[in-house]
Amino acid sequence: MTWTEETLRAEGFENPKRAAKELSALSAALGAPAAEHVHEASKRTSEPDELIAAFDRIREGLQGHSEPTLTRLLDILPAVFHASTFAPRLLTTRPGLLRWLAGSRTLTREKPREHYRREALGATRRIAPTDAEGLYRRLRRYKYRELLRLMVRDATLRAPMSELGREQTALAEALIGAALTWAERSLQTKYSTPDTPGFCILGMGKLGGEDLNFSSDVDLIYLYRADGNTTGGTAGSLPTVQYYTRLGEAVTQALTKVTAEGFCYRVDLNLRPQGRAGAMVLSVPASLAYYETFGRMWERAALTKARAVAGDATLAEELLSELGPFIWRRSLDLSAVDGLRDLKAQIDMRGKASTDDVKLGPGGIREVEFFVNALQLLQGGKDPTLREPRTMRALRKLERAGFVSGPDADALEEAYVFLRRVENRLQMLEERQTQALPTGERERRRLATSLGYTDWETFRAELERHRRFVLEAFTTLLGQTARDEVPDEPLLALALDADLPLEQRRAALAQRGFEDPERALAELERLARVPYSPIADGGSGVKAVRLLSEVAQTPDPDQALLHFSDFLARLHQPEGYLRLLTGMPRASRRLFNLFGQSDYLSRIFLRHPELLDALVQAQLDEALKTPERIRQELGARLARHPDAEAKHGAMPRFKNEELLRIGLNDIGGDLTVPEVARQLTAVADAILDECLFLAQEEQRERYGLPLDASGQREGLVVIAMGKLGGYELGYHSDLDLIFVYSGNGQAETSGGTRGTITHHEYFAKTVQRLMTLLQVQLREGHLYKIDARLRPSGNQGTLVVSQDTLREHHQKRAQLWERQALIKARPAAGDPTRFRALQDELLAPLVYERPLPPDAAAEIDRLRTRMERELAHEDAHQLNPKLGQGGLVDVEFTVQYLQLVHGREHPRVRGTNTLTALEGLQTEGLLPPEDAEALRQGYLFLRRVENRLRLVHASSLAHMPTQGRPLAQLARRLGVLGSEPGETFLAQYRACAVHVRDVYARVLRAPRRI
Repeated sequence: MTWTEETLRAEGFENPKRAAKELSALSAALGAPAAEHVHEASKRTSEPDELIAAFDRIREGLQGHSEPTLTRLLDILPAVFHASTFAPRLLTTRPGLLRWLAGSRTLTREKPREHYRREALGATRRIAPTDAEGLYRRLRRYKYRELLRLMVRDATLRAPMSELGREQTALAEALIGAALTWAERSLQTKYSTPDTPGFCILGMGKLGGEDLNFSSDVDLIYLYRADGNTTGGTAGSLPTVQYYTRLGEAVTQALTKVTAEGFCYRVDLNLRPQGRAGAMVLSVPASLAYYETFGRMWERAALTKARAVAGDATLAEELLSELGPFIWRRSLDLSAVDGLRDLKAQIDMRGKASTDDVKLGPGGIREVEFFVNALQLLQGGKDPTLREPRTMRALRKLERAGFVSGPDADALEEAYVFLRRVENRLQMLEERQTQALPTGERERRRLATSLGYTDWETFRAELERHRRFVLEAFTTLLGQTARDEVPDEPLLALALDADLPLEQRRAALAQRGFEDPERALAELERLARVPYSPIADGGSGVKAVRLLSEVAQTPDPDQALLHFSDFLARLHQPEGYLRLLTGMPRASRRLFNLFGQSDYLSRIFLRHPELLDALVQAQLDEALKTPERIRQELGARLARHPDAEAKHGAMPRFKNEELLRIGLNDIGGDLTVPEVARQLTAVADAILDECLFLAQEEQRERYGLPLDASGQREGLVVIAMGKLGGYELGYHSDLDLIFVYSGNGQAETSGGTRGTITHHEYFAKTVQRLMTLLQVQLREGHLYKIDARLRPSGNQGTLVVSQDTLREHHQKRAQLWERQALIKARPAAGDPTRFRALQDELLAPLVYERPLPPDAAAEIDRLRTRMERELAHEDAHQLNPKLGQGGLVDVEFTVQYLQLVHGREHPRVRGTNTLTALEGLQTEGLLPPEDAEALRQGYLFLRRVENRLRLVHASSLAHMPTQGRPLAQLARRLGVLGSEPGETFLAQYRACAVHVRDVYARVLRAPRRI
């Protein structure tokens, strides 16, 4: 018989030329009747080309069979090949299965569990205890043989779903049992037998409920009787726990390892006590202790399906009997109802996230199972007949007990059977674990026709009918639906769902804004291993989604998740902190905002997780403290310590706590830019003063006191310069300091344990010790970096100078920039009385009383231009808010130049703080209001940008990104919202810089007479 392209095209073949060639090849190999049989069968499917191609692939395997055998194969395979692309691939690699399949006498009937057990044991009985690869090969070959048989029973013979579920379960039990038998044999040759024998594998979930699919995981718990030791073999003796752990590992490996023959099952051990964070194997006493102390509602629900699937069944019965009162409560307590509502909310959330998922979506398989399981838990304590692990049997028992009406039970069973058939068909296609309905038109048509429907629309209508009924039953079971009570975060529910493929979870994280979904998923897996973590409680629980939702709403979700994971990993007992976070949304929101905003502050927090108590108790909420209050609190903290070393060691902790307080309130919008600077400055002043006191006390003990001729103590003044002097300190600012002493530097001290030294040496040693105390690296970190380059002669000058030396330098040798720097001078520590005299007698006259050189504006502009050219390093990819064009230095130099020009006649403009001086210049009419406002707004904007950049990183960062994710994240951290926050913020920045530079140019570059 010949098949023409024209005929095949008319019949709907997409590639009639190839189909004709394949049919001719089949005809030559098997005979024309067989080829025509295949041809006719193909026309009854939605994929005729693919069906003929599948038979062509197994053509050689079909040759040589008798006519009855071939006819039988041609009758049973088309429906299988239409439902599964995996089946023809399997038969291509193992053509011998064709003869076995045609000769099978159990295709039309259910094979008993014992039959499976004997076959699996027989297939592995002769495997040597050392031949793991041989075991893997035989297990997989047996599994796929039986899987092919079950595909025929489903797709061709339409066997009842209850039978298919039982057979899939019996097959899994047989493979698990065979793996356990071999693993025991293997270990006993090395270590002999335990002195307290008894090991059991509990089946949970669908395995426990005898309802496995074609590509199900197997949920297992490994259980042993008691601790002890093995009696000793060729490799010695082992503690029982180690022996059984190795046994569990061997069984898991035998089932999960992917080889050339495939794999048996994915093994899920997450239902064991403490989930992924718990031990692989657990003794009966330890299990009982766990459930009695920590057992939760979802674990009660899981245990309703628990039963022995391999090993010592008596051991399982003993455990489950002991756990009976935990699982089955005799009274309907409110906590049970609340727990069921929480479970229901989890399912609601997953349903919202998976509308096209026949298992997790609304009205899906899980909702049927929950409906039955919830009624069992509520009523099973009083009625033991309801304690049934199999879902449909349990439903009928609930019907007989009067908890479900007959029509409702019928409708639920019909829906469940329908949905399970669809789930099987989805997984049969590629032997892949999926419950998602296809989205492509072709794939939808194939699914519908393989299930016996004429088209997708007909199938979809039937699907929706069943799902509506299930959804209604599920929703009304416990009253109000939980769908409106949980975060509307379907993507996060998907990301947290451990039942879903990793690719789908990663895609959900990416869609929700995680830049590195691979890393984010790894952190979620890490969190799931933390004891009592909400993420370990079965995955996408309400608490887990709420926590992850807080993370996702931060400016940098990836960073926030990483820091949260690190935070929990550092805790010895995380459960208390987790209870605080899940029970106090405000505290968790602040913590996650911290983690997502500031790497710098997060690292402080991670070093001191006990600060969470202060966060929860609102001790860090106090945005503003007076400088006096900060000094008092530091003094009280240091008073608790007996010696100087301990006092010094306590200072970094105090500083870190204060930085965290200031940073949290900065991030939260409770502090303005000037307030942040003044709070940071007050902390630095307090620490500087205490460190100076420690340094002076040390020198006093060693060398006595520096006294003048009248016996009065000479003084040291620590002068703040730069940002410290202007009360403008930032998060990573150095402290610009000058050290000036009074009196005769060559006079001798009064003497101490190490004799006498000159006053200059005394003050030099004091300052050296002060700088060491401030800069030395302690366990908690260093206090501050010190910059003393503003002293006379800079790095070439002596560290500490007398008042006379300071006066002489500035009168004879100082450059204009040094005079400009003295504008910021104020007392930071030491003798304030002496500073006032120093200010009146020396500093004010040096800065404001002397005439300016005629080219002062040009000189200041020259220095500014050089800074911009040599230090700013601005380009298309980065901007410098401080040194760049229109940056903070433009504001500061403009103000400082005007202070130098007008400070003699207008004392009001002499303030060390930029904004205070700017206000004075405007009030005195020395700067037009519009220019003053441009500088003020520019300063506030640029300082806010600088602060946020430095909060982000655990080190000082000078440059700002101009594109991509870093720019968008910075914009979000600064509160810029919208679809393009980075571009919006960058436009704001450039406009600000232009306004600032315009004012700077008018003041310093326009012709001016002084």
